[in-house]
Amino acid sequence: MYERLYNFMKNFFNQNSFEKIQKWITPKTLSVFLTIVYLLSLLPILWIGWFNYPSADDYTIGSNCRWAWVSSHNFFSALWAGIVRSVEDYLHWMGYFTSNFLMAMSPGSFGERFYVLTVWIMLLMLSFSTIYLLKTIFTKVFMADKYTSRCVYMLVLLITVQCMVGRVEAFFWYSGAVNYMFVHGMSLFFYGLLISAVYEVGKKRTVKLVAASFLGFFTGGGNQMTALNVCIILAVAVIFLIYNRKWKKYKAFAVPIGMFFLGFLLNVASPGNLVRAESARGMNPVKAILVSFYYCLDYCISKWTGWPVILFVIALVPLFWHMAEKTQFRFPCPLVVVLFGYCIVSAMITPPVFALGNMGAARLQALTFTMYLLVLTLCTGYVTGWARKKLSPLQFPDRLTDRPFTASEIWCLLGCLLFLGAASFITVIPEPHYFTASSAITDLISGDAKAYGDALKARTRLYNSGEKNVVVEPLPCYPQLLYFSDIKEDPSDWENLGICRFYGLDSVIKKAPEIPPYT
Repeated sequence: MYERLYNFMKNFFNQNSFEKIQKWITPKTLSVFLTIVYLLSLLPILWIGWFNYPSADDYTIGSNCRWAWVSSHNFFSALWAGIVRSVEDYLHWMGYFTSNFLMAMSPGSFGERFYVLTVWIMLLMLSFSTIYLLKTIFTKVFMADKYTSRCVYMLVLLITVQCMVGRVEAFFWYSGAVNYMFVHGMSLFFYGLLISAVYEVGKKRTVKLVAASFLGFFTGGGNQMTALNVCIILAVAVIFLIYNRKWKKYKAFAVPIGMFFLGFLLNVASPGNLVRAESARGMNPVKAILVSFYYCLDYCISKWTGWPVILFVIALVPLFWHMAEKTQFRFPCPLVVVLFGYCIVSAMITPPVFALGNMGAARLQALTFTMYLLVLTLCTGYVTGWARKKLSPLQFPDRLTDRPFTASEIWCLLGCLLFLGAASFITVIPEPHYFTASSAITDLISGDAKAYGDALKARTRLYNSGEKNVVVEPLPCYPQLLYFSDIKEDPSDWENLGICRFYGLDSVIKKAPEIPPYT
């Protein structure tokens, strides 16, 4: 038996067998495989989204657009109502005017069933913005081939979506997701346009700079975590250009950068921020910055860097090693770059710590987690590129050639992928909600997602029945990907009042749950 096993392994790992494997596992085939895996992993997440319904701020903030739409069925009337609501919030509650407008334009305001589009919107925005930015960096800046680049950003998306923290508020609750994940996607497109414009000339550069100017202004008016992050990165980039005396060469970039800072200043200087600050219990700026550095270590390293993230980093190394062969960039000062990445993620934590004294809200953690994985990816690539240039001779093959992976690259990638598959299978047996897709499948198979959706559908019929005083049944279950919040038994609760305003009711009450008799 052992002799046969030995002969099998010997034949399997001989030169001819490896050459066959090398023909099968190329950057192109691996990129196709990872793309298919990522798309398949989204199917259960999109499917469970069919049972998604509005909650909390979706009603309170979306009521203006809802009544404008119901009274006229004119999209532009609803659009104007969203702008008016954004201005009111800017003056009396929150400075981020872009997020105010986006939250007011909830899909549920145009019909409850349109709310199923929420998860589609967020996943598409996250996917395409991440792809656009990373593809621009890898193919334009570092001259990598498109297939190796695709392998990287598909792995990034797979881990980001499947290991996401605060999944409800990241993908399914519109008001939270559009404020943070959608605006984050806007910032990635903004970065990508600026980087891409560096390598364009003439009309193409002008078009991208104009698009970046509009996008930059509205990104500056988005949530302040993202806005502060972009502010720091742009400031560092400008200082770097001035120090290297290259500012005159890129003076046209002053327009989109200036538009971003204009939006950011309007965001910070909002009268509404002062109103909201009166009820907030935050920290002084210096303490908030120091605590942010601690929270970055506590959340990112202690809580979020589990075995999938570690395996993800290991899998990135051979891909970046393969990619670094095709660039003349020398990757100087890797420790400085890693330290800057740590500061960027920490800076994202600072606004909520300054304003609230914590970052306990799941949507804040989801945004920070997403940025952490993106920065971790870029830092891994930079350090790997530095190591490649130090340890390997300089080579510049045709960047469009689908060059085969080396033996060490193939075995490392195969090991990571096989281990990821086996470990995932073992993990979801005791913890079915460990991954986003497995959580969706669990609630779909158990029937909890359908029961939840049917209960809210029945409530919606009552809200639209013409009754002015509505009493609804408690929810039968609370699916982990769909449930964010619910109305209370107290009709004066803010969520109950939000539904009253949304549907024009006098009152809405949730029945008290039945208490089983003591036995």
